[in-house]
Amino acid sequence: MLHSSLRELALQANRCESTAAARGILSEAQDLLRNALRHRESETELTAWFSRVVSDVVRSPAIASPVRLTGAVSRGDAIPSMPITWLGEDAQLLEILESVGLQGRQAEEEFLAWRVDAGYPVGIGGEQQLLDEALSLRPPALKVVNGLPDPDSEVDIESYLLAPIAGIARWAAPSPRPTLDRLEIAIERQLLSPSESQSLAAAWETAISIAMRRWLANMDGRSTTLDNLPALDRTAYGAACRLVAQTFAAISARYSQESSDSQETLDPQNVN
Repeated sequence: MLHSSLRELALQANRCESTAAARGILSEAQDLLRNALRHRESETELTAWFSRVVSDVVRSPAIASPVRLTGAVSRGDAIPSMPITWLGEDAQLLEILESVGLQGRQAEEEFLAWRVDAGYPVGIGGEQQLLDEALSLRPPALKVVNGLPDPDSEVDIESYLLAPIAGIARWAAPSPRPTLDRLEIAIERQLLSPSESQSLAAAWETAISIAMRRWLANMDGRSTTLDNLPALDRTAYGAACRLVAQTFAAISARYSQESSDSQETLDPQNVN
């Protein structure tokens, strides 16, 4: 269970009556988050907590924003180094977020992924589109030198881990819920095998953990190489990247084959 100070702040978030109070809650949330990380609280629990605080502040009387949150914050996956994204326009919201060191941006409504994370229905053909979009995020294999990941490789947590895993999870369970929950649903829907889901979940937790620690150390947003990560993070990052690459290869091969089989069935030349 999260510390009582975190729970108490979360209860205040949707009661903000002024923009000053809203700024205060968002600033204090980041301070409490830093303290919780230093005390080794669960990073995935903290992402859910932080997402809830931000969401409740946005909906509070102080802001009462007309926008619809999407992306990591609407799923319950947000950390302070990620942009808070939304559908619609609200210049005041952007100003408030930036005043407390957070990023904000308006999402492009034509992208299905943003609409799905905001809670809109997938629509006809939407799940196939989500799968195609997810597979397009398949990360390249890490460059290997002497059997080990190249120490000069750039660390890209978003492109190699977070974005592809979130994409597959979104396809598997297209409603705004945490990525780890979506991966569990993928097993129930028989879209991913238990081992595939578990591999992606483990890689996700690794990615969130490393990203949180980099934010805590004020290193987020700065490029770095694998060699500059702490030894444990370097090992964990390399292992997570391999898991994601291998899992994506299996998913891509399976669904490409299913698509090919479907096309052969529909081909008039193959109809008796």
